[in-house]
Amino acid sequence: MSTSGPSLKTLWEPRGIAVVGASATQGSLGHRLLGYLRDHGYAGGVYPVNPRYSEVQGLACYPSVAAIPGPVDLALALVGADRVMGTLQDCAARGVGYVIVYASGFGEMGARGTALEQQMTAYARSHGMRIIGPNCIGLVSPAEHLVAGFSPLFSAVRFEPGSLGLVTQSGALGYGIVSLAVERGLRFSRIVNTGNEADLCTAELVQELLNDDVTSTILVYSEGVKRAPDWRALGALSQQRGKPVIVLKAGRSEAGSRAASSHTASLAGDDAVWDVAFRQLGMLRVDDVDEMLDLAAVFQPPRRPAGRGVGVMTTSGGAGILAVDALSAAGLQVPALGERTCQEIQAVFPAFGTIANPLDLTGQVLTDPALLRAALRSMASDTALDALIVCFCVLQGPEVDRAVDDLLTVLAETDKPILVSRTGGEFLAPGAAARLQQAGVPVFPTPARAARAIATLVRFTQRSAQLGVAPLPAPGAAPAGWPKPGQVLTERETKRQLLAAGLPVTREVLVTNLTEAAAVAEQMGYPVVLKIDSPDIPHKTEAGGLLLGLRDSKSVQNAFEKIMNRVLAFKPDAKLNGCLVQEQLEGSVAEILVGVSPSPMGPVVTVGLGGILVEVFKDVSQRLAPLTAEDARAMIAELRGYNLLTGIRGQQPADLDALAELVAKVSRLAVQWPGQWELDLNPVLVMPAGRGCRIADALLIERL
Repeated sequence: MSTSGPSLKTLWEPRGIAVVGASATQGSLGHRLLGYLRDHGYAGGVYPVNPRYSEVQGLACYPSVAAIPGPVDLALALVGADRVMGTLQDCAARGVGYVIVYASGFGEMGARGTALEQQMTAYARSHGMRIIGPNCIGLVSPAEHLVAGFSPLFSAVRFEPGSLGLVTQSGALGYGIVSLAVERGLRFSRIVNTGNEADLCTAELVQELLNDDVTSTILVYSEGVKRAPDWRALGALSQQRGKPVIVLKAGRSEAGSRAASSHTASLAGDDAVWDVAFRQLGMLRVDDVDEMLDLAAVFQPPRRPAGRGVGVMTTSGGAGILAVDALSAAGLQVPALGERTCQEIQAVFPAFGTIANPLDLTGQVLTDPALLRAALRSMASDTALDALIVCFCVLQGPEVDRAVDDLLTVLAETDKPILVSRTGGEFLAPGAAARLQQAGVPVFPTPARAARAIATLVRFTQRSAQLGVAPLPAPGAAPAGWPKPGQVLTERETKRQLLAAGLPVTREVLVTNLTEAAAVAEQMGYPVVLKIDSPDIPHKTEAGGLLLGLRDSKSVQNAFEKIMNRVLAFKPDAKLNGCLVQEQLEGSVAEILVGVSPSPMGPVVTVGLGGILVEVFKDVSQRLAPLTAEDARAMIAELRGYNLLTGIRGQQPADLDALAELVAKVSRLAVQWPGQWELDLNPVLVMPAGRGCRIADALLIERL
């Protein structure tokens, strides 16, 4: 990943800032941004730059960046797109490290804007500068009181330093997310809006935040991913640092992808690939802003559950049921309370009939102030419970203050996460949620949202140490017979490549007439399969170019004639090389699809139940290449039809070791063979355990 240029630390902690385009006109962008810098208490040098003024807001104003006497690490370019190049030249002369370009009118506007964006970026890189933007709102670094942007939010809040980092392509939405986070008591370490990402991109900034000592959780809003392969290194770094990366990736739909492209000149790409990539990298993909902030709330406190057991305490039986349902659906456990816990709670409240998990305190909690604290303390001490969810409904008045006090008392006595679900309007207990959140207790409006948040925290804490994906190696040289761009290799040509790479394929011979077909079949041994061999017929079944179960010479000759006639009727101008006589393997346990397709993140390997119905059932698992055999086994185990491969109802189990090794070897070819190509192995015939597997059909297409 490119990190050339000045240290990103100077972006968050600049010694001096040049405000190019500063203005004395009230309400103008140059006036507002300069005011935000000063109002929020930035302590470094602030240097307005505008040849029209000698002074702006009581500060000396300079005719150029080069004329500034003090050190300048960051320049804020508040000029139109047509004046950005001149500003960059001025900054280069002064040795400025970072420039934020706020203006629109670049890549999002078409070819002319793209050319200007490329010119700007090339100039900056050649002079050791880095650019944020263009088409952005700016950044915030609360610990340094640095507010270098122009969102209306900046006049409404004073940022308290925290541990959340946010990288957002969208400025308005991004700072809208910030406002909602602040309302929930969440606090930020760094906030940066990347805009078009002409230079500094999301992946590079996420890497910086993963290495940033004051940031513990990273939030990302992304529309289109620039320099996608750079993301491959982030999964292992997130694992190493123990920091979650929570991603809201827009553009799931075709219409959303088009909108993302027009917004920041970014291609959203195939959304399914991003699902695969984020899951494999151990990143947490969310679907909306509420879900993003729910996870931010549960990750912001440093508490982590030691296991999957969750205790539920509630003042409403209904809320407890909803919490348990959501926890169970998420794969967590709601274990029985320990004997000691039950005895302690029974001693405090002997009228209780049954002490259980979930623990329903009913309305009694309102009349017995000691009950909540005692019960909560007992549950927090229960070794079967690794986290607690406390569900309140319509509470108000003094009982709310008592409940908050009790929660905070027990929180100080335990290192287990405690979450609160408060299903009731804010007006019923103003300030209660704020007190809890300020103390590190995440508050959710419904039991299910609290349950889903703690489930994600558990999964992240227990995630595999093998998460991540290897860097993409440089591709090797093209092997002999490699297709030209746009060319389709026939099954015979594709299998030749696979066999040379050490993969198991079925035996077959190309024949061009009836007599030859019958002779080859006799020599090969029955039964055999007959297939058309043509670069113009990639899918043989729909063209009538495949016949199975041929068991004698006459049936082979008839099949040859039938296939040739059918294919010519299907596609009269098709180039026909003849037919393949292929051994027909009997006794296979399953037909499996193994495929490779290119993506912005690198080759994607697909494994699924194969045959002609693969597109109907769509039972597939996907990973970024390359893979180990262990990775491949995990993919196979994810299939809904996995039990069909394990020997159900007296059937023989499939040779899953051989299949996993085949998938791993294909994944290595995926990063070794050059170019952008697709590979379809369907079916791969998997034999019973110990007997291997064989590729029965194959297709390779080199993309243009």
